[in-house]
Amino acid sequence: MCKLSQLAIKLLLRDWRSGELKVLFLSLVIAVASVTSIGLFSQRIDRSMNHQAGEFLGADLILNGTTSLDEDNLSEARKHNLKTSQTISFSSVIVANDEFQLAHIKAVDKNYPLLNSIRISDEPYGDEQVSYSGPASGEAWLAPRLISALKVSLNEYIEVGQIQLKVTAILKHDPGQTTSLISIAPRLLMNISDVVNSGIVQPGSRVTYSQLFTGTLADRQSFEKWLKPELKADETLVGGTESSQAINSAVEKARQYLSLASMLSVLLSGIAIAMSANRYAQRHYDQVALMRCIGSTQSNILQIYITQLILLGVTAAACGVVTGYIAQQMLSLLLHDVFSSQLPSAGVYPYIIGFMSGFITLIGFSLPAILRLRSVSPLRVLRHELSPLPIQAWLVYSLAASSIVLLMWWQSGNLTITLLVMTGTFLCILALLVLSILLTTLSRILYPTLSGPWKLGLQQILRNQRQNQLQILSLGLSLFILMIIYLIHSDLLDRWKNQLPDNAPNHFVINIQQYEIEPVRSFLKSRQIYTEGIYPMIRGRITSINGKLVSEMATETKKLDPALKRDLNLSWMNKLQQNNRILRGNWFDANSNGKPLISIEEGLARRLNLVMGDNLIFSIADQRIVATVHNIRKVDWESFQPNFFIIFPENVINKFPATYISSFYLDKTEKKLLNELIREYPTLTVLELDDIMNQVRSIMDKVSAAIKFVMLFVLVAGLMVMTASIQSSMESRSRNAAIMRTLGASRSYLRNSLLAEISLLGIFSGLLAVIGTEFIAYLLYLKIFDLDYQLHITLWITGPLIGISIILLTSWIYLRKIPDQSPVKILRYS
Repeated sequence: MCKLSQLAIKLLLRDWRSGELKVLFLSLVIAVASVTSIGLFSQRIDRSMNHQAGEFLGADLILNGTTSLDEDNLSEARKHNLKTSQTISFSSVIVANDEFQLAHIKAVDKNYPLLNSIRISDEPYGDEQVSYSGPASGEAWLAPRLISALKVSLNEYIEVGQIQLKVTAILKHDPGQTTSLISIAPRLLMNISDVVNSGIVQPGSRVTYSQLFTGTLADRQSFEKWLKPELKADETLVGGTESSQAINSAVEKARQYLSLASMLSVLLSGIAIAMSANRYAQRHYDQVALMRCIGSTQSNILQIYITQLILLGVTAAACGVVTGYIAQQMLSLLLHDVFSSQLPSAGVYPYIIGFMSGFITLIGFSLPAILRLRSVSPLRVLRHELSPLPIQAWLVYSLAASSIVLLMWWQSGNLTITLLVMTGTFLCILALLVLSILLTTLSRILYPTLSGPWKLGLQQILRNQRQNQLQILSLGLSLFILMIIYLIHSDLLDRWKNQLPDNAPNHFVINIQQYEIEPVRSFLKSRQIYTEGIYPMIRGRITSINGKLVSEMATETKKLDPALKRDLNLSWMNKLQQNNRILRGNWFDANSNGKPLISIEEGLARRLNLVMGDNLIFSIADQRIVATVHNIRKVDWESFQPNFFIIFPENVINKFPATYISSFYLDKTEKKLLNELIREYPTLTVLELDDIMNQVRSIMDKVSAAIKFVMLFVLVAGLMVMTASIQSSMESRSRNAAIMRTLGASRSYLRNSLLAEISLLGIFSGLLAVIGTEFIAYLLYLKIFDLDYQLHITLWITGPLIGISIILLTSWIYLRKIPDQSPVKILRYS
C-alpha cells in the first residue's frame, strides 16, 4: 500500500474518531438501506402478485396457437426444468335427454392445473370442493348452466361427439376461465385422452392448442428468451398478469405506486448524501491548505480524498445493503398476515441498485467539492478565501445529476414518473428563487414592525441569505417528498381502493336474449339487486385497417396484436357508460344514429396505432361493416362493469343477432338466488368474479403495506437531510451567538431568537413543499393514475405546521446548546 493511501486511511480514521464522518456515514447507510430494502420488498411483492395472477391462469406462462404446437417446445421446457401441461379448447354441441346445447370444451391432461386448483360442487351453487387435477378419462365436469340446459344430474351421461361421458361434478371454477370475463358458451371440462375418440377435432376445426409452463423465475425467463424468437404468426405467449383486464390493470397500477415511492426515496437519499459530503469537504479546506504548505501537490490531495471517499462509500454501501436486507426481512415477518403465502425471494438487482445508488451519489456529488479541495491555495492559512469553482466542477455536477436521473429511472422502471418528479424538483428550486425575492421584499415591509426575538430571527435569515436559501431548499425538498409519500398512501391509495367498493359487481350475466331483457330486469329489481344496465353484445372481427388487410400485416419481425387474431365483443349505445371517459373526440350525438362510426378503447387504439378518422372494416356474421374512428375512450377495467373495446352508435349493427350482458353485486349469503335465476331462465350464463375481485383487493392491501414501509425509510432519510442541513450552519450560528453574547444579549433572548429563526425556516420550507406537492399531485392524478384532482386545503395548513414541528425537533437537538457556549472559546477558535 502506498504512503498516500496509508495517509488517507489515517486521516479517515481520525475524522471518524472525532465524529465528523458519522452523519455522512449514517446518511449513506440509510440511503442505501432504504433503496435496497424498498427494491427487495417491491420486487418480492411484484413477484408475488404475478404468481397469484398466474394462479388464475393455472400456469406462469401459456403458449396458445390455432394449430398443434411444436413438441420441441416441451423438450426445451424440460431442459429448463419447467413443469408442463397441455390443453385443447374448442366449441361443440352437447346432447343429453334430447336437449342440445353449445358448450366451450376444454380438454386437459393429468398435470392440469400447474398452479392453483379446480373447484367443483355437487349442486350448481352449493358448497365447493377443491381438486388439484381434472376429470379422469370417461368423465366430464359441467358448468351450472350446462347442467340446467341439458337437464342432467350427477352420474348421468352426456354425448360429446361420438362418445359418452359421465357427469361426475359441477364445475365452479377453472383457473383458465379468467382469461376473459365474457365467454359465449358454458364450459365443460374433460380429459384430453378422450378428444381423439370423440371425433370432434378434425382438420380445419377451430381449435386452440395450449401449452402451460411453470417453474422458477430464472428458468422461466431463460425459457421465454429462447421461445419468443421461435413463435409462429398464429401463436401468442401469455404471462400471469394477462389473466384479466382488471387484474392486469391493478398490477400495473400497483407497480406505478411502488415505483413512485421507491424513486422518491432515491431522490431524498441523494439530497442527504450530497449535503453531508459537501459539508465534509468544506470542513477540510483548512487541512488541505496546511498540507499544501508542507509540500503536498494537487494530485496528492486528489488521490488522498478520492481514496477516502471510495473506502467510505464501499463500507457504508455494504452496511446499507445488509441493513436493507434485514429491514425487509423483518417487514415480511411483521406483515405475514397480509400475504396469503410466503413471499418469493428477490433477485440480485435490488442489491446492485442499492449499492450503486449510494456509491455513485456519494462520488458524483463529492467530486465538485474535491476538485475545489485540490485548488485550495496555501494562502488560505492566512486568508479564508477559496478559488472560484472550476468549470470542470460544473461538468461533474451535471454528470452527477444525470447519474441520479438514470438511477431513479432504473429504480422506478417508468420514465414518465421519473421525469414528472424531476420536473417537480426543478420547480421547487425555481420556487425557492422566487421565495428568496419575496423574503427580501417581505423584510422591507415586516422588519420595521417586528421586535425582539422575531426581529432578530428574520434578520439572521436575511443576513445569511445564501446559506438559508440552501437550508430552505433542502428542508423544503425533504418535506415535499415526505408529503408526496403521505399523499400516495392517504389519498391516492384510498381513492384507488374506493374505485373498487365493497358492493362492486361480482357477477356477470351473459347470453340474455332480447325477449328476456325486461323479465330479467324485473327479476333483479324484485329481489333488490341493482344493475347499472343491460347491454347488447355482438361478436365481430377486425379484417382491415385503413385499407390494409389484417392478414397482410403480420411479418417475421412484427406479430399481430391479439385483438386482430380473435373476435371482439362489440356493442352499441347512445349514452356513455359511467366508468368510461372520452380522451379524444366527442361522444355520439343524435346525428350519429345510423352512421358507421365507432368509439374505441384507448389501449387498443394505441396498440393498433389508430387515430381519429381512421377506417376499420369489421366482419360480423359474414358481412362487412366499414366504420370510422369517432372518439377514443379511457375504460376503467377495475370497475367490474360490462366494458367493450368497440362501441357503435344506434342503428348500425342492431340488425345482427345479439345477446345481452349485465353485472350485479350479490352477497355470499344470497348466492341461492342464482339457482332461482338459472331455473327461471335456463339459457342464461352466470359468471362469478369473487376470485378476481379478491385478487385485486389483495394487490391493494399489499401495496398499502409496502407504502407504509416506504414512508418509514423516507422519514428517516428526510430527518438525515435536515440534520445535515442544520449541522452545516452550526458554526456560523455559534459565531453569531458568541458575538451577540459579547454585545450583551442574554441566553434566553438568543434561545428565543433561534426558535423564531427556525420557525420561520419551517414555515417557508413547508409552503415550498406544499406548492411542489400540489403540482406533482396534479400531474400524477391526471396523467398517471387517471384520478380526479382537487386542491388539498388541509395540506396548506398542516404542511407549514409539520415543517415547523419536524425542523424544531431536529434543530433543537443540535442547536439547543449554542446559547450556553462560551463566547471566548468560540471566538478564539473561529
